[in-house]
Amino acid sequence: MNNETVYISPRQFSILTSLFVVGSAVLFIPTILVGAAKQDAWISGLLGILFGILLAWFYGNLSKIDPDKSYIQLCMFSFGKWGGGLIAILTFTFHIILSCLLLFDIGDFLLTHILIGTPIEVIYYMFILAVVVYSTRLGIEPIARSAEIFFPWLFMLFILISLFLLPQIQGINILPVFEDGILPILNGTYFFIGFPFVEMILLLMITPHIYDKTKITSSFINGVVLGSFILFVLVVMCILVLGPGFSMRNEFPIYVLGKKVSIGNFLERVEVIIAIIWFLSIYFKLTIVSYSFLVGLSQLLNMKDYRPLTFPFAVLIIPLTLLVIPSSIYLKEFSKHATTPYMIFIGFILPLLVYMVSKWKKKNETS
Repeated sequence: MNNETVYISPRQFSILTSLFVVGSAVLFIPTILVGAAKQDAWISGLLGILFGILLAWFYGNLSKIDPDKSYIQLCMFSFGKWGGGLIAILTFTFHIILSCLLLFDIGDFLLTHILIGTPIEVIYYMFILAVVVYSTRLGIEPIARSAEIFFPWLFMLFILISLFLLPQIQGINILPVFEDGILPILNGTYFFIGFPFVEMILLLMITPHIYDKTKITSSFINGVVLGSFILFVLVVMCILVLGPGFSMRNEFPIYVLGKKVSIGNFLERVEVIIAIIWFLSIYFKLTIVSYSFLVGLSQLLNMKDYRPLTFPFAVLIIPLTLLVIPSSIYLKEFSKHATTPYMIFIGFILPLLVYMVSKWKKKNETS
């Protein structure tokens, strides 16, 4: 059983999944997809969403093998103390690196666009204290309830920014289709699968808290569809409004989209809407990643409560972020060559192995 006996609804889990998918991807996915597939990035997006839905279906079925067990507990069940512990530790590296990436994304964006000149360490401490030391300690139920409150506002802001951009659309920007063939499109899809879809394996630390276990898979898929829809529309808007050339060169093209809004002479420069969407989504994503790591580590160590681990994790993650990601240039090269295969290995290959072994062991138990 889990070491926190609280429950969330399937709807709340769908919302958490949507926010997790949107996360930091809302700022970076257009650059990644357009950089790989140019004006055909929307096709990469559609293919990536299809794979994301299939992954959600797979994760839902993995969770249903034993709905009361988290992913870390399933690893221990499948491979025993040592084998399961090794897979758990490999997964924890995923948690830590993803936490560092998210924290750096926050610091880099604020430092270059809003809090210019502020020491990045100050931004890190402010955010990690709010996320880990406060939000994570409250538990998954308050996190899910707050997400349920904020998500309708986030979605409304997304609809508003999309409507405001309609007059700026230039259909010629999406042509020609298949200019460079299928390979660049598949390359974009490959990166999209790695970020953010295989990261969803961390959500299997939350599924034991869903009170209606029969709806795990459907709520997973609903969350992916909704979050992916937001990302897809914004990618298409970047292509149609900014053009593929500008979108691939700019680090935060979606933020620039907000600056393009001009309705009459009274509604302009609404990039704050993009910033609000991003802050909310990345806040919840970092909270979920931190919570998943702390709960998983407490389960591996047979601790009754994960909360004593929150402050040490908060203290550790800041110097790790400074050490692992020294600059945005380093991060781009690291992401381009190493991140995606590593994420696919941790987020799909290992879970597939856990699925097959745990399914076999459950079958033997019942026979």
